[in-house]
Amino acid sequence: MKLLRLIVPVLLAATGAAFAQDEERRAPPIEIPDFSNLDEYIYEPKSVLVFGVRYIGGAKTSFSGTGRIPSQEDPGSATGANLLRVYHDGRVQPDARTAARLDSTGNPIIDPQSNTPAFDPIAPDGRTNSWNYTSLDQLSLPGFVRFNSYSAEVIDTTVRDRKPAASGGLDMAVSRDMGKLLGSRVAWQLTAGMSLNDLSSTRSDPVRARLTTVSDFYSLFGRTPPDGPYSSPSTATENVVDAVGNAVLGADGVAQTISVDTSVLLGNEPAGRVTTSATDDSSVSNRWKLKGAYYTFRAGPTLQLSLTNRFKATLGIGAAVVYSGSSYTVTQTLTPPAGVEITDTSSSEAYKLLPGYFADASLQFDLTERTGFYAGAVFQSAGSYTQAVDTDNAHYATKIDLANMSGFRAGLSYRF
Repeated sequence: MKLLRLIVPVLLAATGAAFAQDEERRAPPIEIPDFSNLDEYIYEPKSVLVFGVRYIGGAKTSFSGTGRIPSQEDPGSATGANLLRVYHDGRVQPDARTAARLDSTGNPIIDPQSNTPAFDPIAPDGRTNSWNYTSLDQLSLPGFVRFNSYSAEVIDTTVRDRKPAASGGLDMAVSRDMGKLLGSRVAWQLTAGMSLNDLSSTRSDPVRARLTTVSDFYSLFGRTPPDGPYSSPSTATENVVDAVGNAVLGADGVAQTISVDTSVLLGNEPAGRVTTSATDDSSVSNRWKLKGAYYTFRAGPTLQLSLTNRFKATLGIGAAVVYSGSSYTVTQTLTPPAGVEITDTSSSEAYKLLPGYFADASLQFDLTERTGFYAGAVFQSAGSYTQAVDTDNAHYATKIDLANMSGFRAGLSYRF
């Protein structure tokens, strides 16, 4: 009986579940919502990115200033014997002559450590065997050799202008559509862009300068001057002889030899000094070099006229800021009557921020709904600045004029 009580509720529950499933199968299907009454949404790009090259006229530059080219040598004072004196066309050094050390009988003393004759510096006699010169022009005064050192002072105050060629650089800008004007063919945009261009200007010219020559004259003591270029000391090898002229033999029975100085002797201090000064326009030349780059950041409104569905014309104006960095180098070169050129180089760096304005006009052709290309003219003006080189030997300035520069730009466009 108890078992029956359990079976009946289970059967009733199973029967109810079966009827519920059957009712669910016979119910109508769930309907899919109808979205046909909603408006279509199509995204229209509102921004344009342009990327290309910007070819614009070079910055106008001018160069001016004065300087000096000091002597690169130290000839020392006009008096003083046996000193090291360096000139542009030679040098005179302390005497290096030696004499064999002799015993009481006049025979050379042998150094026990090296087993060679011992030597001592000779007594000073106002001459030296250590000197050299470079040119026969230094023998202009008979019986003497002239040694020179040169320096120059640039006194040219001429301002030299330079207009470099145009330079190419990077150009990039982004525009945002802001609405229509005058119907549907004219639209206006807000544009922001950046470009990078080189700064490069170089000029070389002879300049007026005062050339100073310091000349020291050294006596040859009646000796015939050697052909130049000449350098001493010079030596020759001779047998060592005793007081009576016999060859001195070593322990091994071999004749001892000695190096004999064969140098042409020169006075070991100047016999006289002459300082001359002359002004000319050919001995000194200057090379001015400006190198750097400048960024142009610009922003402003742009008008766009649709000529056809694919062909558009744009005109933009606005404010600009130029950030310029430049390196300025001046090389002064003195070409003396003899010897190599003498140069002095000075440089400086400068960084400037200049306000200005710009205008550009372009034609744009759309290849697809999103891509195309453009080309047009550009104009910008941002004033000028002055950069100086101011050192002990150079006082020069250059003016870099970034005003009224024009050129063209071209590249690709992409709408997004």
